[in-house]
Amino acid sequence: MAGKAWHGVDRSKYVWFPIIDYDKCTGCGLCLLTCGSDVFRWDPEGGLPVVANPGNCVLGCTTCARLCPEDAITFPDDPKRFIRSVIIKEKAFPTVREELKERLSKYPDRRVSAEKAVTLGPSPEFSKWHGIDRRAINWGPVIDEDKCVGCGMCVVQCSERRNVFGFDEKGRKAVVLAPQNCMVGCNNCQIACLWDAIKFPDPSELKELARKLVDSGRAREELEARLKQNPNLLIRLPPARPMS
Repeated sequence: MAGKAWHGVDRSKYVWFPIIDYDKCTGCGLCLLTCGSDVFRWDPEGGLPVVANPGNCVLGCTTCARLCPEDAITFPDDPKRFIRSVIIKEKAFPTVREELKERLSKYPDRRVSAEKAVTLGPSPEFSKWHGIDRRAINWGPVIDEDKCVGCGMCVVQCSERRNVFGFDEKGRKAVVLAPQNCMVGCNNCQIACLWDAIKFPDPSELKELARKLVDSGRAREELEARLKQNPNLLIRLPPARPMS
């Protein structure tokens, strides 16, 4: 995925990736389990995550940092400021409009009327989050219709698998159709909205859930299972050079 275009923007032109503070990191593995972009690998000797594929990180995404129980992950810039500058500099909206047309053509059930749209429950593959009923987790976007200008960025910023949003073509408004399909901790749609028309709940609850996953041993069990299933996630780091 390194170098993949982001709404027509050459991903390789921009520096955006997680930075791990190993003085804080406890090796819980939630960052690796959370990331859907193959950014992380695992160092079995150190028992720690490694940012092995920084160019895979979705521009503006900070989901791993939001869920890190130890606040051990940071990013090079404020995500909102960073994405705003990229969108304006690269004139991304013509591409976004084309992507919106393609999305609605591919998923016609996402063409809706804002007044008549029915909120859907989570798709079966997203019904659980690390064993927790997704409906019990308060996380999903809310659109301020007075601020929404109908640019469609949120619709196409969300992955096709999750497809959280619909779109009212007549009213030129985005509509939250499947809020519980939203990846827990992800707010990429909010980050990319230039009009600040999208809000999310307080993320402090997510930190508590993440802490419980670690303390209960669930995160460790899932990490070990993931590494066993996919040994390519393991990485051997070269030994540190002795200090002269």
